[in-house]
Amino acid sequence: MRKIRTPYLLLLPGFGFLFTFFILPIINLAQTSTQTPVGGGDTGQYEQTLRFSNYVDAFLENKEQFGRSFVYAIIATILALAIAYPLAYAIAFKGGKLKNFMLVLVVAPFFTSFLLRTVAWKQILGEEGFVDL
Repeated sequence: MRKIRTPYLLLLPGFGFLFTFFILPIINLAQTSTQTPVGGGDTGQYEQTLRFSNYVDAFLENKEQFGRSFVYAIIATILALAIAYPLAYAIAFKGGKLKNFMLVLVVAPFFTSFLLRTVAWKQILGEEGFVDL
């Protein structure tokens, strides 16, 4: 009987971590996003009214930003597919002696930390960056 419980007991720390740092924040965010201001919003106090139309209001107020984001996402997806498939084909069938080197060139950027990439994109796309949207 003890052997049966051991794997589940080993899962408890992971579940505890996920519950604390993933599930609880999502629940808190969902509760906060469905609140309405008390007294016209000047008091800074809110009450829970489960007003799901807050999502519709947020979308309508920011529809230009949402639309632009979807357009950029579609463009990025198309460009990624247009670059990735020919590159994968070239590496798989035409790589020859350089196949391992080309694979390293493809995988190497993933070793860069997410934070460093975020800062780099922020500088590139920022107010003073060389890509001015």
